[in-house]
Amino acid sequence: MVSNRSLVASILIIAAVSAVFGISLYKLQVQPTAHQPDDENQNQVTVFKAVLEVDGYLASGHWARNPTTDLPQYTGIVEYSIANIGNAGASSVRVTVRVDGATSVKSIPILEPQSTYRNSSSISVTYDSSEVFIVEATCSGSSDSDSVLVDANLPRSPEWTSSSSITELFITPSENNVASTEDNVIENKFILLPNWVALRDWVGNNIDYKYDSETYGQSDYWQLPKETLQRGTGDCEDFSILLCSLLRANGWSANDVYVVIGEKGESCHAWVKINLGILGWYNIEPQADGWNTLVGDFLSLSGYDAICHFNDSQFHWTG
Repeated sequence: MVSNRSLVASILIIAAVSAVFGISLYKLQVQPTAHQPDDENQNQVTVFKAVLEVDGYLASGHWARNPTTDLPQYTGIVEYSIANIGNAGASSVRVTVRVDGATSVKSIPILEPQSTYRNSSSISVTYDSSEVFIVEATCSGSSDSDSVLVDANLPRSPEWTSSSSITELFITPSENNVASTEDNVIENKFILLPNWVALRDWVGNNIDYKYDSETYGQSDYWQLPKETLQRGTGDCEDFSILLCSLLRANGWSANDVYVVIGEKGESCHAWVKINLGILGWYNIEPQADGWNTLVGDFLSLSGYDAICHFNDSQFHWTG
C-alpha cells in the first residue's frame, strides 16, 4: 500500500507541474503581436495622379441692341476655372469652350498640383431665350466639365428711373418687320398726305387695343414693335412704341420723335411727341387716326404730366 506521506507528495508534484503548464499556456495565448509585420502597410504604394476640376459661373451681364436684327440681346460674361486637385502635374491640358454654337480650343502646357487656371468668355443671347455655356478640360488620366445656363428674359415692365436705358431697346426702326411696314405704308399712301399722318393712320386703323391682363395675364407687359405687328393688338405703350419706331424708320431724327410716358392722377398713359418744324412739338394719340389731329389729340392727352420720354438712342427723365 502507498503510504499517506507518499500520496501527499505525489499530489503536490502533480499540482506544481499543472501550475507551471497553465502559466506557460496563458502566456502563449496573450502574447502581443505588435512585433508581427503589417503586410497591408508594407504593400501600400502612393499613386501620383493629376485630377482636374472645372467650375464656371455667370459673373455679369448687360442688355444691348443686336446690330444686325435691331432686337434686344443679353451679353453675359462667364468666368471659369480649371483646378488640378491631384498630387501630380497635369500636362497638355486641352480646354474646350462651346458657346453660341461655336467651339474654341486651347492648351495649357502644364498645370501644377493644387494650382488653378482662370479665364472668362462672353456669350450673347437673343431676348426671351437661353444658351448653355460649356467648358471641358482633359488631360491624360483625368477630365471634367461644367455648364452655365444663361437666361435672357427681357424685362417687360421697365423701371422708369433717371438712369433707365432698357426702354430704348423697345424702339426698333431697323427691325425687318418695322422697316417693311414703313415701306409699304409710305408707298401706298395718298400722295398729298404727310408721312407722319399716314403712319399714325396705319397704326390707329390696324392695331386693336387689348389690355395686357387679357393677353399676358399681368398688368403691364411691353411688346416689341415686331410683336405688336404680328399680334395686331396692344395697349397704349405698344401703340406708341410701334409708331415711334415707324417714324424713326421713316427718317425722323432721334431728336425729333419720342415715346412719352405720363401720369394723370392714378392712371398712366403713353403717347408720341414729334417735332413738326415751324409748327413746333406736337403730341399724338397713336390709338386714333389722322382725323384726331389737332383738336382730338389735345383733348385725348389733356391733363397728363410727362414722366419720361425716350426713343432708340435717348432716355430723358422729366418726372
